Amino acid sequence: MVALLLITFVIALASFPPPTSSKSNAKSCLTSAVKVCFDGIARGAPVKPACCASLKEHHTCLCDIIKSRMVDTSVLSSSLKSCGMPNPKC
Repeated sequence: MVALLLITFVIALASFPPPTSSKSNAKSCLTSAVKVCFDGIARGAPVKPACCASLKEHHTCLCDIIKSRMVDTSVLSSSLKSCGMPNPKC
């Protein structure tokens, strides 16, 4: 039983690698306004004008957010297109 718990712990630990500088940078890019937008984008909700403004303001963070896999790239691409923004070149 103890061996099984140890194996489970090791597998779980290996599944979550330590954060890199890119991920911590992505978190620093997330203001509450941008986070609300990504929550809506992830659910497939229409992008509100306020969210488009936040995305445009934080466009330099998009590559870090994409790399951290916070939002599916195809969903984000569609949302950026609806805001009149090009896809970021990461």
